[in-house]
Amino acid sequence: MSGTPVDSFIRRRPPRRPEAPAAAAPSAVRLSIGTPTATVREPEPPARSIPRVTGAGRLDARQPMLALSRFQSAIGSLQVVVGGDVSGMDVLWELGDHRQGSVDNAPLDAGRRRLVSHDRMPGFVLGLRHARGLRRVLFYLPATSSVTVNLYDGTTIACDPKISVLALYQHDGLVHLRYDGEPYPTLGSVKAAYGFA
Repeated sequence: MSGTPVDSFIRRRPPRRPEAPAAAAPSAVRLSIGTPTATVREPEPPARSIPRVTGAGRLDARQPMLALSRFQSAIGSLQVVVGGDVSGMDVLWELGDHRQGSVDNAPLDAGRRRLVSHDRMPGFVLGLRHARGLRRVLFYLPATSSVTVNLYDGTTIACDPKISVLALYQHDGLVHLRYDGEPYPTLGSVKAAYGFA
């Protein structure tokens, strides 16, 4: 059976090339391929990774930062529940285009819901659906006795009672939480420390 022309073409081997006699190589500049005298570099220490939250976490002076997963950073709401004296609390936010403001003038997301707002319980709610548009959010908590962060998937993060600012940063779709226990006397001192106008 002769097969199709394609089969015979695929099975055919290419013709052999005739071997040419070895020609004398022209004289060329000889290259020195020795060991370069480069300095030996010490390997850089690995960057300290920020621990991820799974199930429960704690923010305090020994563990000042936690990272949320991509799922936790994009779905539902982040609820900051505050116990104790709630007077003087405020939220400062900054978007990716460097617009800034407080909880009273928070922008609306595509669903016509405020990006950050007061909660029914003492505290605040931050919608995470459009978190990629955020740069940072600061929760100023001057005289609280307890602060807890609750996420949509049931994750709970307890904060040290000495917390005065809970900072939230968004980078590349991931949300990072940071503990700040400095005793800021006023909201103006928080604005100055974090570079808000």
